[in-house]
Parts: sequence; C-alpha cells; structure tokens
Amino acid sequence: MRNFKRRKDSTIILLIFLSGFVLFHFAGKFAAPLLVYDRQKQPVGFNHAKHGDDVGVSCDTCHFFYDDGSWSGIPKMEVCANCHSEVLGESEEEKKLVMDFIQQNREVEWGLYFRQPQCVSFSHSSHVRGAKLSCETCHGPQGLSRSAVEYLTNRITKYSYVVYDTDVSLTLNTVIGKKEKNIWGTMGMDECAACHRARGTSTACFICHK
Repeated sequence: MRNFKRRKDSTIILLIFLSGFVLFHFAGKFAAPLLVYDRQKQPVGFNHAKHGDDVGVSCDTCHFFYDDGSWSGIPKMEVCANCHSEVLGESEEEKKLVMDFIQQNREVEWGLYFRQPQCVSFSHSSHVRGAKLSCETCHGPQGLSRSAVEYLTNRITKYSYVVYDTDVSLTLNTVIGKKEKNIWGTMGMDECAACHRARGTSTACFICHK
C-alpha cells in the first residue's frame, strides 16, 4: 500500500513537471515575444525599390555623409520635399506624405529599427568608407523592398528588427530562426563580433564601446 502511494505521488509530480514544461515552452515561444516586442507599422509606407530601380535615386541621395564624415541617418523632411513638394503619382502613401507631413511642415516620425544602446559608438564612415561594406551587410535588403514593412523593438534591450514579410507571426522562432529571411535589422554584439572575426578585425571592447 505504501509503495502504491509512493508511485502515485511520483506520477503526480511527473505530470505536474511535464505540464509546467509544456506550459512554459509555449509561453516562451508565443506569449513572451508578444510581451517583449513592440510591433508597429511605419507612419508612411516608403517604397525603396521604386525610388531606386524605377526612378534611379541612389542611396546617398537621401542617406549621405556630411563633409566631416558623420552620417546623416534618416533624411529630414526637407530632403523628401526636394522631390515631393506636390503629389507626383497616384500612390496613397505619397499623398499622405505630401498632404499630412510636407505641406504641414511636420517631420515624419520614422520607426528606427537600428537603435543601439548609449554605450555603443558606431561609425558609418569607418564601415562604409574604410571597410567598404555595403549597406545591405548590416541592414539587409531594405533597398529592394517594394511593400510596406513593419518594425519590432525589444522593450527591454531596445534592439530592433525590420519585418519584410508582414504575414509572419511573431514567435521566438521567427525572431531568431528566420533572421535574414523574413526579419532583419538586429545589430547586436554577437552579430558585430562575428562580422569582425570573419574579417580579421579586432573585437576588443574599446572598438565599439567608448
């Protein structure tokens, strides 16, 4: 009788453990990303491929270096206004850009999927001009995108991603397993260190952390 009770207690403990394992597995895979990552659309759907392939605008027309070598980053509204002071086509997104922002003299609050912690110092000049890296090396096929993209921001680390396939469900597998396929944009320390090692560049702390 005592042995039967022990086996019964062991079975109950095992079932509780397995139930907890399954519960935490699915919670970690599906629920946690929804809580940790903030998924949003850009305020204006910008078509990179149309500007590049169809119109012939080069990347450095909007994203350029200043004379001192610093990076301009996301273009200000006046850069867009150089071409879009009036509506040129039939795109609803262009109409939104012109009517709601340019003609209202409002800056577009673009979602930034490349933000780094304050302890990181990143030089575009040393990577683009010095190491001759293409923008796609870190940013992915952003310039080839014809459809509107979404972006993810980790509420804790502030690392961020760009989502090229908006039909992709947000799970731990898509954030980690499908990187460089449907989701791109994270520039965490692991990615930077791996790139440096592959190119024979120093991974000393002071290279990136000032």
